[in-house]
Amino acid sequence: MEGLTVKAFGMIAEKLPEQEFKFPKKENTEELLASLYNEYPNLKDLDFSLAVNQQLIQQNTPLEGDEEIALLPPFSGG
Repeated sequence: MEGLTVKAFGMIAEKLPEQEFKFPKKENTEELLASLYNEYPNLKDLDFSLAVNQQLIQQNTPLEGDEEIALLPPFSGG
């Protein structure tokens, strides 16, 4: 199946049936998050960051359709 590769880490992975899965192509990260929340409602209660092709993103980002998406738990440190 073509599409986005989604990888979940830490506590996020514990809330999903798989740590890595394919997800249908989305136009942007906002649309992807809405679809993920619809498919996995328990994600709404978690605080996590999103990375696209190993780059942390802070805003809605366009997607081509073959990116690697990481759902990352909060970082600690200083």
